[in-house]
Amino acid sequence: MSRYSQLDELLVRIHVVRQRPGWRRRLIDTSGSVPSLSTLRVLRAVEQGEKAGRHPSIGEVAEYMAVEHSTASRTVANVVADGLLTKTLAAEDQRRCLLALTDEGRKALAAVTERRREMVAETVADWPEPDVDTLVDLLQRLVSDFERGVCS
Repeated sequence: MSRYSQLDELLVRIHVVRQRPGWRRRLIDTSGSVPSLSTLRVLRAVEQGEKAGRHPSIGEVAEYMAVEHSTASRTVANVVADGLLTKTLAAEDQRRCLLALTDEGRKALAAVTERRREMVAETVADWPEPDVDTLVDLLQRLVSDFERGVCS
């Protein structure tokens, strides 16, 4: 097996582990304000839009989540009802809704992000510090090269 095949297989395995119910359950902690993975994905989509300096629409959330507009719309409605997002009509097109995180939505995302970081830290806790540093450096290069390849 080539090194590239091994790398690809390892990336797939990491992705699969992160999709398993045990990982998800620990990540979203259903006792918290993020009750489901779909809620988390909506919040992340809006967060990414805000980081880019805009309030995303439901259509943009659907694209981010790779789901139909109607599915995203129902999920967004639930997240708005939970008080994690606000939904307002766009001034230039009243058929279009703009989404924004509420303070509670930001807190919920911060809590999930902290749990995810703790889970990763637990995973590499027994590794020598130089190995963790090397992994971080190599993953940064990999992500940069992937992003450059996609964006070119």
